Amino acid sequence: MKIEWNTVTWYSKLLALAIFVALPFIGFYYGIQYGKIVAEVGQAPAAGTTVQNQGNNGVTYYNDPVEWQTDTNNVGFSIAYPIDFDYSDNYTAAPSTDWRIDANNISGIKYFTLTIPRAFEPQTNFADATLTVGASGNATAVSQCMIPDQGDREAATSSATLGGAAFTVFQFNGAGAGNYYQTTSYRALHAGECYAIEYTIHSGQIANYPSSYDLQPFDEAKINSLMQNVVATFKFQ
Repeated sequence: MKIEWNTVTWYSKLLALAIFVALPFIGFYYGIQYGKIVAEVGQAPAAGTTVQNQGNNGVTYYNDPVEWQTDTNNVGFSIAYPIDFDYSDNYTAAPSTDWRIDANNISGIKYFTLTIPRAFEPQTNFADATLTVGASGNATAVSQCMIPDQGDREAATSSATLGGAAFTVFQFNGAGAGNYYQTTSYRALHAGECYAIEYTIHSGQIANYPSSYDLQPFDEAKINSLMQNVVATFKFQ
């Protein structure tokens, strides 16, 4: 059959009618698909937010030490930490008196420092949190290792096993100029040295900030849990 394209016929009318009827449905279908794509893009997490690892039963990266970076540069121990936090590996550093809090001016080595920045808990009174690993073989440091510091403010609250080694856990709080400091210290005697794994959570008094900041109390349990997860990865080599 010869088709005359410039001639109106019954089948050209039928084809035009079919296209006219189908166009709204085609437009509606592709509109739905476009809406789904836009919605998915709009739900994408912002940079710096915690993303759930769907391939690991929904556990977040910060609760899954298996996914972390492991520091093995220091002779005698290893420790893991989230790679997006600032850290300092001071295994070649000279002795100093800040190898642990309240070292009573006794020298030791501060081997490792990890810092959780304010941005980890935005729009809250969280300031930062710092974890350190230090040790000293000084005779006085060793003899005082398991004695509470800070007078009556520090207390041995519990014990913990890290990498098969027994540690005593000390806790104390400090405050000053509208700032609060909550410190947890894990201490043990190992190979003739006093080891101290300590973390301090620093926050500010909300009342000291302008009300226009609209700050909320930070999630203390979240920060404590993260720090404890880091401590739990510590192992003597």
